Amino acid sequence: MATQETARICPPFLVHVAKDGERTTHRFSKSRITFGRSRARDVPLAEKSISRHHLTLLRQDDQFTICDEGSQNGTFVRGVQIEPGDMAEMRAGDTLRVGSFEISVEPLPESMDNESLATEETRHTEGPLDMGTFARLIKALNEELDQERLLAVIVDAAIRTTEAERGFLALGTKDELNLPVARNFVGEAVADPASCISKTIIQEVLAEGEARLTVNAQSDDRFKALKSVEDLRLRSVLCVPLRIAGQIEGALYLDNRLQQHAFTEEDRSLLVVLADISGVAIRNARLVTELRTKNQALHEAHDRLAELNAKLEGKVKKQVSELHQVRGELAASRRALGLRHDYRLIIGESEPMKEIFRLLDRYVDSQDPVLIVGESGTGKELIARALHEQSPRKAGPFVSENCAALPENLLESELFGYEKGAFTGATRSHKGLFQQARGGTLFLDEIGDMSPDLQSKLLRVIQEREVRPIGASRTISIDVRLVTATHRDLSKMVREETFREDLFYRLHVLPLRLPPLRERSSDIPLLVHHFLRKACLDAQRPEPKLDPKALNLLSSYGWPGNIRELENEIRRALLLAEGMLLPDHLSEHVQDPSLRLDESSPLPIETGTTLIQMVQRLEAAEIRRALARAQNNKSKAAELLGISRFALQRKLDKFE
Repeated sequence: MATQETARICPPFLVHVAKDGERTTHRFSKSRITFGRSRARDVPLAEKSISRHHLTLLRQDDQFTICDEGSQNGTFVRGVQIEPGDMAEMRAGDTLRVGSFEISVEPLPESMDNESLATEETRHTEGPLDMGTFARLIKALNEELDQERLLAVIVDAAIRTTEAERGFLALGTKDELNLPVARNFVGEAVADPASCISKTIIQEVLAEGEARLTVNAQSDDRFKALKSVEDLRLRSVLCVPLRIAGQIEGALYLDNRLQQHAFTEEDRSLLVVLADISGVAIRNARLVTELRTKNQALHEAHDRLAELNAKLEGKVKKQVSELHQVRGELAASRRALGLRHDYRLIIGESEPMKEIFRLLDRYVDSQDPVLIVGESGTGKELIARALHEQSPRKAGPFVSENCAALPENLLESELFGYEKGAFTGATRSHKGLFQQARGGTLFLDEIGDMSPDLQSKLLRVIQEREVRPIGASRTISIDVRLVTATHRDLSKMVREETFREDLFYRLHVLPLRLPPLRERSSDIPLLVHHFLRKACLDAQRPEPKLDPKALNLLSSYGWPGNIRELENEIRRALLLAEGMLLPDHLSEHVQDPSLRLDESSPLPIETGTTLIQMVQRLEAAEIRRALARAQNNKSKAAELLGISRFALQRKLDKFE
């Protein structure tokens, strides 16, 4: 029947709505007109004091009747309130008051067309939420990047979208809920929000991912049995899931405790859309917060790194300055010796080293071959470089080769070069070392390991000062200064006829014997400090202090590996040291004199043992020391020993 009334065509009439001096006019030609806060009403009235479904205006013939639909704040005709559900006649000229609005009606002749209303101010009021307003709400959500403020904006938007009395935002799981925002329609915080909602309804929404809508929870079979619904006397409830990055992380919960039918299916659809947009906005806000946090952490780390770099740079500059100072002092002391050249890269002030510097000063300007003799690790190549860099040939190349490192055929091709096609694999011509060192210095280390055949060929090159590449038909003149070195006793080898005598005399023109480190022990403190500074500069770390006891141990050790062994020992100890390099950081054979072996030490058979047993004792002692320092961490102990963890475990099993 109501549907027929709504559809019935009536004579046209005007409805005038006035508020705060402004008036809007609506034209209707039907018998039933609805008023209220809901945008679904024929005449929407955007005011919180007005109920969503406030009143209905009925027209029959020329008579207008008003029916209050159970509004909260009442409807007044001619100053008299209409009881909810009652009917009241409204005559032409009467004023109907609803909240702050004054409403009047004006019948029109049926023949009047729309143009005759041109002089009237006929514009429709904007409803509580049109598409423009909804778009602005979405824009506000997307622009708010502070998560705490964003959640409040989301709840306010949901309340305005559905014209709810209260709104709650729940985050978390069904077992652990958090209510960060709870507000009413005027933006006031709801006290004790956890006691104001039906957690069961929220839990169902979180579990099933579907919205819940009830127009009267007290009579809804789904909810009327719930204790929270009964205790809270809930009427209209609308709850939708909140999805963030595809996962349900909460819910939007809206209610109206007094009014039935406060929400519609359209409200549910709009709130689902709003919740989805809100989920995107929350994710964006979280990402921005995360980026800001990471950026702040990055800035703090950068500041800390800059501070550390500044400190380290200061310490490195200090070390460089000290290193330059030491070298300057060395240079000054050598100038006091009357030296013409600078050998600051060679560390040493002992008498044997002073004699080396005097010989170098005489040798550098000569073009004759130099033979450097000394034990492994005494710095033969460093001396060869000093000869080159202080000589007239310093602008030319310095070419170095270890004769013991290459097989005979490969060493020959490296020394003399070869032509393309000279042998299998010779796909291109190759200049030999004599050609590469043209105008400079050629340093051949471990010359005593050269084969007799190569010795003959080298002698011919030195005598004739020309070289014939392998496979070539012509010779090439050479222009090099030859510096050779060996740890062997070439004089003895000549006597044993394992080294050519004529070649020996060709190389032995300017002999230079480098003393082993045990013969220049007074240089050890200088070398230790030099290697400490150098290693710390390479590692970009501050230089630790050196315990005097550790320095005494280093100075009293025989160093069979000479300077190379000392440098390796310092680098190894530096890995273990922090603020101070202690005796415990040194190798066990450096710490314990009983483990030190030199030429005067008794041989194994003279001590009632064997070489194998001595090696095993040394291995066991080193393993025990490494395990103690690594606090029985096998991986770290293996790293300290320079072996794999598997190899360490095998040795542990072997030595039980």
